[in-house]
Amino acid sequence: MNTLRRVSALMLLAALPLTAAEEAAAATAEGREFLFAAPEWLWALLLLLPLLFLRRRAGAVAAVTHPTIRFAADKMARPSTLAGRIGPLLFVAAAACLILALARPQWLNRHEEQKVSGIDIMIACDLSGSMSMQDMIFTVEDERGRSRRVPIDRLTAAKHVINEFIEGRPNDRIGLVGFAGKAKLCSPLTLDHGLVRHIISQFYLASADRFGRERAGYIEEDGTAIGTAIASAATRLNARKETKSKVIILVTDGINNRGSLAPTEAAKQAAELGITIFTIAIGQDERISRYTADVDTFDSKTLKEIAHSTGGKYYHASSGEKLQRAFAQIDRLEKTDAKRRVILSYEELFYLPLGLAALLLALGIGLNYTLPRPAP
Repeated sequence: MNTLRRVSALMLLAALPLTAAEEAAAATAEGREFLFAAPEWLWALLLLLPLLFLRRRAGAVAAVTHPTIRFAADKMARPSTLAGRIGPLLFVAAAACLILALARPQWLNRHEEQKVSGIDIMIACDLSGSMSMQDMIFTVEDERGRSRRVPIDRLTAAKHVINEFIEGRPNDRIGLVGFAGKAKLCSPLTLDHGLVRHIISQFYLASADRFGRERAGYIEEDGTAIGTAIASAATRLNARKETKSKVIILVTDGINNRGSLAPTEAAKQAAELGITIFTIAIGQDERISRYTADVDTFDSKTLKEIAHSTGGKYYHASSGEKLQRAFAQIDRLEKTDAKRRVILSYEELFYLPLGLAALLLALGIGLNYTLPRPAP
């Protein structure tokens, strides 16, 4: 039945002028679809074909037996064959239009509404000097399709994975905080993710040129101010009262050694504001020396406490693959609530073929009454 609806609709569109068919195709692309509500009536069109052939057959010969009718020839009107030729065609066309009207042609208008309840996410990225360590291993393929492991620095790995994460969250507002010895708001919460990714691409660390001249990093003051970064991100999230779900993703490789606010205290304040913090320790867990075998290069205990106190999770990303898995798990945990509703409305078009049928019937009847038929 549905197939017949579509086929019959295409047959009718093919009979339209070119411009009308193009407009109908454009409307369908915009969510409109032409169909028949009762397509079974279209089978009746096949019954009209025999009528077109039967009208061409010769009928019985009519004659008047009389020795001569010359005396009446000047009294008779010349018979017209217009009614006999066009009249049946008009009646058949009118019947076809009536059948189309019974099939109820209509436009189906499809309107889709999507209600998205997004999440506000602030990403706090460590830009301290230690992020330059090249201990993040990614598996890549060379031009011959062979896999090989490539070490890159921690910041490059973080930038790459954060960009992938942002691309997968199109309905969420995302902001950005960079921190080293102090915290800096790099991007407010926004749906313009292209802007956020552009800012991330501009992150750089302190370096020295070939002449030994020092170049300050994106954050000039070196160090690791984790507490200040959490407070800065939480302040921006708290400014949006209408959002129900608020998240901070903290990416760091160091121990808090700058700022007046302790990371655990900042986390407690964030928890009171209903903010969840996910912490990611990036880098390999190497010891500083054999005399400090019990000291981590990053403060995993504090990062775990920050995540636990706010209802988040702690991740240790010692390689590129583990960093990607950490962000993938966060992506699965923090789901955006999206509700989709489709509204269908029908626009009846039966009055068009019905009106055309009435017009054709009127023309056929008018021809039969106004033009004389051939005399018997």
